Amino acid sequence: MNLTSQLLDLMLEASNLSRWQFIQEYSIPPLVAVPRLPGALLPVFGLLYVLIFCLAVVGNGAVLVLLCRKKALQSPSTFFICSLALSDLLIAIVCVPASLLQHFFKNWLAGDFLCKLVPFLQVTAIATSILTMTCIAVERFQGILYPLHVRNSYVLHSSIRMLAAVWLIALAIAAPMWFVQKVEVKYDFLFDVYHTCCLEVWSNHHQRLGYTACLYVLVFLVPMLTMAVLYGKIMRELWGKHRVHEAMFQTLPGSEINKITRRKRRAVRMMATVVLLFAACWSPFHLVSLLLDYGKLDLDLDSEFLLVSLVQILGFSNSVCNPLVYATLNTNFKREMLALLTRRRSPGGGCCCCFLGSAHRWKGRSRVGISSSEPRTATERTERRPGLRPWSKVAWEAEPNGTAEPDVPASHTFPNINLFSAIWPNKNMVTVILSVTDPPHTNSTFDLEQPLGGISSR
Repeated sequence: MNLTSQLLDLMLEASNLSRWQFIQEYSIPPLVAVPRLPGALLPVFGLLYVLIFCLAVVGNGAVLVLLCRKKALQSPSTFFICSLALSDLLIAIVCVPASLLQHFFKNWLAGDFLCKLVPFLQVTAIATSILTMTCIAVERFQGILYPLHVRNSYVLHSSIRMLAAVWLIALAIAAPMWFVQKVEVKYDFLFDVYHTCCLEVWSNHHQRLGYTACLYVLVFLVPMLTMAVLYGKIMRELWGKHRVHEAMFQTLPGSEINKITRRKRRAVRMMATVVLLFAACWSPFHLVSLLLDYGKLDLDLDSEFLLVSLVQILGFSNSVCNPLVYATLNTNFKREMLALLTRRRSPGGGCCCCFLGSAHRWKGRSRVGISSSEPRTATERTERRPGLRPWSKVAWEAEPNGTAEPDVPASHTFPNINLFSAIWPNKNMVTVILSVTDPPHTNSTFDLEQPLGGISSR
């Protein structure tokens, strides 16, 4: 029997009871159910949300600042890492506070605009993170397995176009959330209270099921399978026998080849760790959403709300993971971040540039320098000239603004290797020689173990 306000008045009149006596006598639940967390868990969730917010904002903000200092963004790979940090910041700044308010208040207090914006940005950030990580995996796969086949595909403008496509695709995937999220005011005439709720309002249930399935496939399943295949082939190349990248450096000393291989392996481990942490944090959220929408979980409303809250806060915690991975797996990044947070400059005044990029700088000099086949005079060494982008993933990027290169002692220079030719901007084709230098150790180097010529992130 459906209870209406007219029927309630008749029942109250017949029973000669007041409204509250009638509710207590027959133990009638509220007509508008508002799920709540158990009171004992509210302080725990509040503390976790505050920690996630603070650590994510500080960590990802520091990553963005370190990458943007001076001319770090000239490396294409820094855009990928900045994209990951930016998506994590979106979750930390917008989604975490809104979810915290939702747990502590019965009514939605943020208005209609934020009701649409918060779920929209959450889907956008998750999609952007995993699509960016897929771009990184594709670039790394091509750079390590087919270094000579990749020419100018990942120069700066190409990376910008790739990330623009990633963000546009993510916005398109999240667009339905902007239209289905609505603020509704429900009146419980039994308890005589109004409830303001932020809800997904679909025209029919099949549309909701279809959208949930598309999110799972497009924003999780397909990208994760793609990255699993690509990183599997990369690891087989780096840890297997008859490696392609070693065959290209047969004229180099064995110790230098081992350094290059170890650097590539460390970068792959770090990026694989980022991907695995993303999967561990967000896979429960996708799975629970899929099971709930398809009716495979038979739970009461409060238990369902608790389960969704747990997997959601686990997903939000991924916003903290990436900066911790960078700091844990690379001591130079940790040193530079500590210097930034304590308002100290790094030794030698260096900047955190291109930590996953194609330029490993040592006091203004590329670790693998690019020079013409003819010896240069002192004037030519200090002459400003346009930067040379890597036409092959074998080559490191030259100094972007023609920074003066100091003389390197002969004891630190290996034989020149004529690997390929490149075209200088506005000049005829000239032969380019790849020379490998082994500079003395310095504490001013900032490098996250990037493999030769490639980059290593919801």
